This record gives sequence, C-alpha cells and structure tokens, in this order.
Amino acid sequence: MSEILKNPVVTGVGGGIAGLLVGALLSLSTIESKVGSSMGRAMEDLSEAVEGDDAALSEVSERLAALEESVSGSADAVSGLGEQVAGDLGERIAALEARIDTVAEDIGSQISQTAEAQAEAVRGALEAQPAAAPEPEADAAVSAPQAETPEGLAMVAGARRVGETFVLAGGAVRAFVQRADASGGTALLSVNGGTAQLSPGEAITVRHEAGACRLALGEVGSDGVRISSDCDMPAGEGTAYGPGEMASLGDGQLRVFVSGILGDAARLAINGLDTQSLRVGESHVVENCTVSVTGIRGNRVLLDGGCS
Repeated sequence: MSEILKNPVVTGVGGGIAGLLVGALLSLSTIESKVGSSMGRAMEDLSEAVEGDDAALSEVSERLAALEESVSGSADAVSGLGEQVAGDLGERIAALEARIDTVAEDIGSQISQTAEAQAEAVRGALEAQPAAAPEPEADAAVSAPQAETPEGLAMVAGARRVGETFVLAGGAVRAFVQRADASGGTALLSVNGGTAQLSPGEAITVRHEAGACRLALGEVGSDGVRISSDCDMPAGEGTAYGPGEMASLGDGQLRVFVSGILGDAARLAINGLDTQSLRVGESHVVENCTVSVTGIRGNRVLLDGGCS
C-alpha cells in the first residue's frame, strides 16, 4: 500500500486531482463573487428605477391635484358667471317692463289729450256755424232736376249711396257707386269691372254672360244715385227677335231681318239685303225711320223703331 502511494504515477495523479479540486474551488468562489457583484448592481439599478418611477408618479399626482383644483375653480367661476348673468338679465327685463309701462302711459295720455283737443275743435266749429235755415213750405219746395229717361229704359227702384251696388240681370250686372257729386249731378260707377263717369241721361252698354243691356244715370240727389236700365226687362215676344227672324216696325214701314247676334251687337238687314252691325244703344236711320238696338238677351235682340 505504501509502495503504491510512493509510486510516482500515483503521486502525480493525486497531485493532479488535488490541483483540480483546488482550481474548481477557486473558480466557484470567483463565480459567486461575480454573481454577487452583478446582483448588487442589478438591485441598485432596480432601486434607482423604482425611485425614478416614484418621483414620476409623485409628479403626475401633483399635476392631477392641480388640474382638479383648476377645474373646481372653473366650476365656481362658471357658477358665479351664471348667477351674474341671471341677475343682470332680471334687472334688464325689469327695466324694460318699467319702460314699456311708462311709454304706454305717455301714449294713453297723448291720445286722451288729442281726443279732447279734437272734441273741443269740433265743438267750437259747431258753435261757430250759423243757425240752419228753416225748411221751405211744401208748396214752395223745388224738386231736383231729373234727366229724361232714355227710350227703352225703365227706372230702377231705389237709390244707392257711395259704397253701395245696383244688382241687375239676376246678378250678371253689378253697378257699384264709387263717387257721387250732388252739386254737379254726376256719378262715377264701376260696372262689371269697368268705370264710367256719367251725367244724368247718359247711358252705357254692359256686356254680361247672358247678353248685353244698357243702364243710364237718372239723377244724383241727397238720398243717393238713381239709374235707369233695361237689364231686367224680359225679352218678350214682339220686341225680341232671334237670328233668321223678321221684325216689322214703324207701322210696317221698317222691315228688319236679324242675320246674327255676336256679343253686344246684332247684324241686321234693314229694308233691303245689305247688313250692318249695331251694338246695344246704337241706332240706324233709313229715310225718315229709325231702328235702335235696345238690348240683347241670350240669342235674341231687342229692337225698337219708328218713323216720322
């Protein structure tokens, strides 16, 4: 056994093994030292990072707190502004209502004063007028002049004042009194949309859906305007004739053939074959005889004629 240990090979092997063990131990110590150093540095870096995060979080918290304080202050400012606006608006509305009341009182006072002044002026004018002359006796009364009613026309019942209307031919003719001059004896009438200034005795022809007729101014008096017309006269046999019919007028001296009717005119052949057109209100003289068209009712013409 001792010899074996003394053997150089064994001794060398043993020394090698011992060297390896020593080297291994030294290597482990070095590794542990390096690991510990690395762990220390890592922990220091982690501590620094955590401390940096804490600082960042603290800064964020401080900013959030400042923001909350700012928002709270803005809300207080908005609330205060709303209260101020509401107060100012209420004061302005109250001032406006007071102004309206004042203006209304002023206007009412002015109207009252104006009305009193006008009433006083009217009262003074009435007092300044001379006393009305006594009405004349019935025997001495003078009737207003009245124009002769044109031939073929009849007075329309009743008078109409300014703003009133004569309704004739079943409503087909409407004569509205626009103006009346009693002193001048004239009247302005609006008849079926057209206007006519008439003096007593003057007549106009009016066309309507059922034919044509005439109306004339009768008189203008204190009670209004009076007219005469043939618009309501019926087209009776013997005075009205249709196309193709012959009228014998003037004790047979006038033979009038009705050729046709168009609107407010009739085409007539008088004592011959030649025809001529006569409108309502127009006349034609043949020798010592006269033929007049006094109206048109639908498809029939009203004729009048005589000889001297």
